[in-house]
Amino acid sequence: MFNGLHHKLIDAEADDVIQPLLKEQSYILTIEYPLFKIERIGTGWRSNSTLSQIQISELLTNWQQATGLQLADINTIKSEFKNKSSENIVTIWFAGEELPQVFAFFKLGGDYFIHMPKSENMNWLKLDSEQYLLLFPQVKD
Repeated sequence: MFNGLHHKLIDAEADDVIQPLLKEQSYILTIEYPLFKIERIGTGWRSNSTLSQIQISELLTNWQQATGLQLADINTIKSEFKNKSSENIVTIWFAGEELPQVFAFFKLGGDYFIHMPKSENMNWLKLDSEQYLLLFPQVKD
């Protein structure tokens, strides 16, 4: 007898899809990290951190280009993080939206998982540590 279960086990990643963290054409007004904030002022940016304008520009580009692997089976992830607090939280305000979006990052092994805000299906995306570090600049005190 053959039940087809082997296809799900062998092709577990076949249902996984690369998805951008931000919607296409998102217009960022403010990004708030736990220790600092970056705000759009006219056509420029200001920050209460030691980041240069070039670093801020690179960081914004990193956010706009960031993608993660959308996980097809989120039940395991949901149960894994049920009673854990996030590793990091970033709040982003976008033009045309009344409320900000909160991105909560969780770490498991060498990978990071992000719960996507405003997703109907409680989507989780997986990012490797290199992608994660591009979104979190090293700021000097």
